[in-house]
Amino acid sequence: MTEHTTSYYAASANKYEPFPTLEGSINCDVCVVGGGYTGLSSALHLAEMGYDVVVLEGARIGFGASGRNGGQLVNSYSRDIDVIEKNYGPDAAKMLGSMMFEAAISSANASSGIRSSAITARAACSWR
Repeated sequence: MTEHTTSYYAASANKYEPFPTLEGSINCDVCVVGGGYTGLSSALHLAEMGYDVVVLEGARIGFGASGRNGGQLVNSYSRDIDVIEKNYGPDAAKMLGSMMFEAAISSANASSGIRSSAITARAACSWR
């Protein structure tokens, strides 16, 4: 098995026995390829909706970029809204600005989004 790069996140992660390599075939409703944030979030939400989900990961859960970031939840884009407006027009800028605002409200609300998931899972994290 490929070892994870040295990082705070790898060093502080809960220890677990890796699952064995999949041999043969397996039946499921949905197969998610990749055990990073996007793959695990997709798998969790699909399973909560009643789908039989299998996650396939080539290394370890969180091995890629998901295991190497700072863990911040920031509601913004890589460009300012005025740059988006210049390149894509006022309608696109207004829509994206509204989506960012709605995401901030949703993530701050204890009854929805990421905060709700963390509370439900009793995740050891700080929310500010």
